[in-house]
Amino acid sequence: MNEDRSTINGWLNVFKEQGYTSSHIVRTLKKKFNIKKIGHYGTLDPLASGVLPIALGEATKTIQFITCTQKSYSFFINWGKETDTCDKAGKVLRETNARPNITEIKPTIKKYFSGNIDQIPPVFSAVKVNGKRAYQLARKNEKFEINSKKIEIINFELLRVINKNKAQFLVNCGPGTYVRSLARDLSKKLGTLGYASDIVRLKNSYFCISSSISFDKIIKSNTQNFYNKLLPVDYVLKNFEEIKLEKKYSDMLKDGKIVFLSEFNNDEERDSIFLIKCNSELVSIANLKKGYIIPRRNFNN
Repeated sequence: MNEDRSTINGWLNVFKEQGYTSSHIVRTLKKKFNIKKIGHYGTLDPLASGVLPIALGEATKTIQFITCTQKSYSFFINWGKETDTCDKAGKVLRETNARPNITEIKPTIKKYFSGNIDQIPPVFSAVKVNGKRAYQLARKNEKFEINSKKIEIINFELLRVINKNKAQFLVNCGPGTYVRSLARDLSKKLGTLGYASDIVRLKNSYFCISSSISFDKIIKSNTQNFYNKLLPVDYVLKNFEEIKLEKKYSDMLKDGKIVFLSEFNNDEERDSIFLIKCNSELVSIANLKKGYIIPRRNFNN
């Protein structure tokens, strides 16, 4: 393709099927559509499916400013076995005939899995241990420990009991939460063992599964159809206030200059982040302080 790579700017709400790695999605899109800058927001495990937001071009600059970080997952817990990966792909470490008392599931979730809690990621995960990915060490059978980290569970509920060996759950959580660890830890609190399966990410920030587009469908698109699927560069920043500027001021910001506007100079201390726009195009992510617009990140749209 001879399209100008610099013109591909925006977000893509991809539905990732099971079997693909998140990095495979990125590499394939980059090659297929000749994209210079591309990245994903929030890794999905190969065995997981669902929403995988992809940032293209100038949209990659917005990732660090995302503050709407809530995620939602549907998943199953299979009772009776513990695996080293905490999902069905792993090696079985232990087995038990014990099964949870169904009436204890909801109160156990409420007691131990609500609000801010400590969680230890699976040994087969992308967290770093002494500069290396945990899964790299695990594959080499090296001994290591992963520190627990604080996560936020907004809502965690039992959706349905399939049979004595399996149940489906829904969780709304903050960033950094491992569903596989939730399955492992809830199982232990219920006096049994368990692993996660059929993990589906339903929501990631403003990206929902209902409006996601199958990766396979995207790959079969021509360039024009691909462009039509793109969401705006500032799609993930819709919770920020906007300031509209004339072109002469927006050009000053693009040059890295600080702009003073008397209409924003008041007694109120406002050191928040704002979206600076000119003719509906995102020019800069900036701070506003006593009338001074201070650019943090500029955009070339």
